[in-house]
Amino acid sequence: MQKYSASFLGRDCPGVVAVVSSLFGESRCNIEAMTQTTLCGEFAAIFVVIAPENLSLDDLRKNLVDGLAATKVDLSVMLRPAIGQAWGAGLELEPFVITIDGPDGPGIIGAMSRILGRHGVNIENLQAILGEMSEGRALFIFEVLVPKTTDLGRLRRELVHEAQKLNLNASIQHRDIFEAVNRVSSF
Repeated sequence: MQKYSASFLGRDCPGVVAVVSSLFGESRCNIEAMTQTTLCGEFAAIFVVIAPENLSLDDLRKNLVDGLAATKVDLSVMLRPAIGQAWGAGLELEPFVITIDGPDGPGIIGAMSRILGRHGVNIENLQAILGEMSEGRALFIFEVLVPKTTDLGRLRRELVHEAQKLNLNASIQHRDIFEAVNRVSSF
């Protein structure tokens, strides 16, 4: 067996996950992992599949592209051999949540992600919420993995300093603390 990673991007519509997963089934591929989201009417998904030995990357791509066209599902497809292991294998990592909020403007994500990259911090998930609380405001939520060797004090100071230059607020919390503080409980 061989493992492939397939990415899909295009117009969201009801049944899109059913179409894609059915096409994998028709090609005798087993879905090992997947994630998907929608954003402003766009569908994005990544599937990791185990394919039979006799199914080449090019044949699977053709099956997917032809199947999407036949069902009139508007998605582009990128297919490649799967990487095999997640970033950070063998490292001691801690999950943190970084929030940045304040007036929206260009360059915010770039500035913050450059600091994270310099410290060897990997962004696992990033969400940008624009204008929800008030017009012109933004909230960015970075879910990150921080190597235990990272100087958290220095990382925090650099993030806060950069945020202040952009008239923003920055917060970094261990994920367990963030979830405990932000947990919604029923009464």
